[in-house]
Amino acid sequence: MEMTDPRSPAGGQLPEQFGRYSLLGHLATGGMAEVWLARQLGMEGFEKIVVIKRARPELIDRETTRLFLDEARLVATLEHPNIAQVYEIGSVSGSYFFVMEYVDGADLRRLIEAALAKHQRISLPDAIYIITHVCAALHYAHEKRDLDGHPLQLVHRDVSPSNVLLSHDGAIKVCDFGIAKAHNRESENTKNGVLKGKFSYMSPEQCEGNPIDRRSDVFSIGILLYELTTLSKLFRGQSDYGLLQKIIEAPIPPPSTRVPGYSPALEQIVMKALAKSPADRYPTAQAMQLDLEEFAREHKLAMSSVRIAKLMSSLFEKRNEAMLRARASSAPQFSEPASTTGGSARSMPGFLAVGSAPLAPPPPTSHDPRGAATATTAIAPIALQIPATGIVRAPSQRPTLLLVGAVLAGALAGGVMVADQMIITAGDRAIASALAGDADRVSSVFEAAARSAHMRADGIATTPMLRAAIETDAATLRDLANTEMLFTAEAGETLEVFQFRGNKPSSLLRIPRTGAALQPLTGRETRVTSDGRGITLAGSAPISGYTRGFTGGLVISTPVDLTSLRRALDEHAIRASLTGLGDELTLAGPRDGAWLAPLKLVVPSTAAWSGGVVTLIATPRRAIGLTWAWQVRTMSGGLAALLLVGFVIGLVRRPRS
Repeated sequence: MEMTDPRSPAGGQLPEQFGRYSLLGHLATGGMAEVWLARQLGMEGFEKIVVIKRARPELIDRETTRLFLDEARLVATLEHPNIAQVYEIGSVSGSYFFVMEYVDGADLRRLIEAALAKHQRISLPDAIYIITHVCAALHYAHEKRDLDGHPLQLVHRDVSPSNVLLSHDGAIKVCDFGIAKAHNRESENTKNGVLKGKFSYMSPEQCEGNPIDRRSDVFSIGILLYELTTLSKLFRGQSDYGLLQKIIEAPIPPPSTRVPGYSPALEQIVMKALAKSPADRYPTAQAMQLDLEEFAREHKLAMSSVRIAKLMSSLFEKRNEAMLRARASSAPQFSEPASTTGGSARSMPGFLAVGSAPLAPPPPTSHDPRGAATATTAIAPIALQIPATGIVRAPSQRPTLLLVGAVLAGALAGGVMVADQMIITAGDRAIASALAGDADRVSSVFEAAARSAHMRADGIATTPMLRAAIETDAATLRDLANTEMLFTAEAGETLEVFQFRGNKPSSLLRIPRTGAALQPLTGRETRVTSDGRGITLAGSAPISGYTRGFTGGLVISTPVDLTSLRRALDEHAIRASLTGLGDELTLAGPRDGAWLAPLKLVVPSTAAWSGGVVTLIATPRRAIGLTWAWQVRTMSGGLAALLLVGFVIGLVRRPRS
């Protein structure tokens, strides 16, 4: 059986079974290839969703085939967690294809469009996290060497939002090296003076058709960082020529001209990446990555894949969840094109807007002969007693006015109550979201403390003087510490040197001598503990230099500064504590409000520190609604009750007709 995809420009036939892959649907068509979503089936129920890139059959010739295979061979050598991986290269019935990793999510272009549509800004930590991973991927590609050790000198040349993919799990992937240039490709797919790529994201030298190197990709990364942090397009033009002229000649407007309060330090990084001259830019993508990471550390930005996953879930719905909802929907069905073998069309669940049910037909009027007996409602005549004086006594309107007043007063009280409750609910959600951010902040604080402890431990453990004296006795090490000032401990810290014979440790030196004994750690380990009053982080580093079967290690125990975390939790929680590190540590409170339900937030664990499940237990503050709501509610409710009583009394006292 074959299927026709109407979006395929060639309109050709494709088998549902393409080699050992089952095609699920068409994704995109480029100048040289088509991209399809497919399913790979294997033994014992093995199943995997992949992407197949197939050379377009109507364009197949010797040169196009060489270009296509060049791209496949090049990308297949790139193995990096931030680059979409190629699994296989093959041919089916003379049609070349390669199989790539499927990323369930959206590209950066759709992310920016969704954020603008929902009036939602992309936070600075998330933007920097995305760009640092793009830098890491491109630096890896720039540094890639062939099997003989020769540098490929690879340049992507099409670094644009549509080629940066974000998964629902928080992964960042760079894709589409289709026009990437390497010095030893079998066929040179780009000549000088021929422009390939998206004009809005080209470097000035690429626009002029001049030779380019990795710094051209750095310029494109700068554009991505500019647009991601300002949510505005950097280069626009009335025509392609005008756009290229603007990139080459026009000065770059600083981000602060578009976003008031833009960080000057971050603006300096952006403008350095967007320097017109390659010599003034960052020499490598890694250099830009290091500056961004230093900026994030100085400003204490909590960056993690967990935040990216939350950002994706707030802007997009997962593909599998949408499919499940579609299958369960009872809405009318749309049909795919019928198969070419004459079978009936397969139905696909469609989606209708909420409230799109058809209107009910109006009832027949008295002029409709089919409904004359039932549609016309008889109206009973109102008999008025006319006294002898000839004056008509009309019913009093006062009770009706009282009822209208009671309804309006009640509606005002109800409206104020609903508005007050909506404000409180929105505030409660904002506080809960802030507490989730505080859990990420805990992880970032632990990660920073772990890195600092390990850096200090590594610096001391690798000192040549320590290695030379490591096999001496404890007295010699104490003399070394006193005379050479090699071992210093900051306020609240404890430093201890251990020697191991097998698994039996012995302490050689502890600074300060009055400090509490530390638990020995081997190799590079991290331990985070709580004594109920504060949190202590211990990091270790191995000491080399032994020749007699001994091993040694250095442990630094340092208190973790929780000042900023306590300040943030004090704003968001009535009481908050950490569990899972030993004794429960109170971070905020206690205050009145124990009757409120606490939130349990799991602290994300990172590679820099390890341990059991750490939980932040926080009782959120109650949001404050309208301060005057209870007064208006009380007054309006009381007025409504009085008017309703007056209405009832008026009905009772009304003379009977």
